[in-house]
Formats: sequence, structure tokens, C-alpha cells
Amino acid sequence: MSFISVIAKEKFITVMSDNVAAGSEHTPQPEEHVVRVGDREFVATAGGDREARAVITKHVEDLLKEGTPYDRILVILQMTLSAFSEKSKSIMTAFGGVNKDGDVEVCTYDHNSRAERHLKPRGNEIAYFFLAEGAGKYGNLYELLQSYWKETGTETPSAMIQSQKLLNRYVASKDEDVQASTVKLVLKK
Repeated sequence: MSFISVIAKEKFITVMSDNVAAGSEHTPQPEEHVVRVGDREFVATAGGDREARAVITKHVEDLLKEGTPYDRILVILQMTLSAFSEKSKSIMTAFGGVNKDGDVEVCTYDHNSRAERHLKPRGNEIAYFFLAEGAGKYGNLYELLQSYWKETGTETPSAMIQSQKLLNRYVASKDEDVQASTVKLVLKK
């Protein structure tokens, strides 16, 4: 399992994932839960199994490279994930970046709950997503993140990364399957 947090503001996006997939004797290559697509976009996956995540990541990555609008990618993602028969584990996907109009745009979709969010933050708005199976078991992560923002601030990508690192450490302290070590991605407008 992994824990991924995505935060977007009008001028930037920060993505942080725990470094859970360091490889083992059965999977010697580390898995990337967050993939940068070009200079301005990303795709992140969590849950499900490794093969399913790889297929979904590649599919969304290709759609982003083709310039497919984000709302259309959400529809395609829903259809693609409905083809997977694995119902016991949810595949959660987030993607976005700086769209063709130069605006920050982020989307997320959870296969099991069919929950989707499509946000374009403006002004001081902050869009956030957590990708983790059973994230509710950690308590109210948004309230915790807000308390970290009081310490770190929210105006710069480095401040957001700092708050996400604190949040990841908290989740790792509650879940032995989530690692305290992290990888980050920052996209700027």
C-alpha cells in the first residue's frame, strides 16, 4: 500500500508519495506511484495491484501526451477501470497539471466508490487529494493538514511539500505499510 497526497493552488501543484515500493525479491524494480508526464503534467496511482496500476498509469500517461482534455480522460478512466474485475481493492488515480490554457487543473477517480473530483483552483483556493486505501482510518487528514499549514504556510511549493512530508510521517506512524521516506513532484504554472 502507498500514501499519496496531491495539493494544487492556482500557480502550482505538489505531489508526494511514500517510497513504499523499493522492490523485493519478487519485484526487484521499484515502482513509481507518481509519474511526471512532460514538463507540466503527472499521473499517480494507488491501491489495486501492481499490474493494474501500471496499465492505468500508462493509459493515462498516453492520453495526457496526446493532449486529451482532462474531463474526457476522466470518462475514459471510468470505462477502463470498469473492465478490471478486481472489486475487493480500489484503484485510485490522480492526474493533472498545467492544461493547454495555462491553468492548473487536477482530477481524481476512485474505482470502487466511483468518486471523482475535477478541480481548477483559483485565487487562494487549495485543492487536495489523498490516495490511500482506507484513508479514513487515519482520522481527519484534511484537518491535520490544515494544522500543518499553520506551521508551514501555504504560499509556496516548498511550504506545501513540508506540510505533505509531515502528513506522510503521521500516516506512516499509524500504518506499517506506509514508509516515512518520500518522493516528491512539483509542477509550476
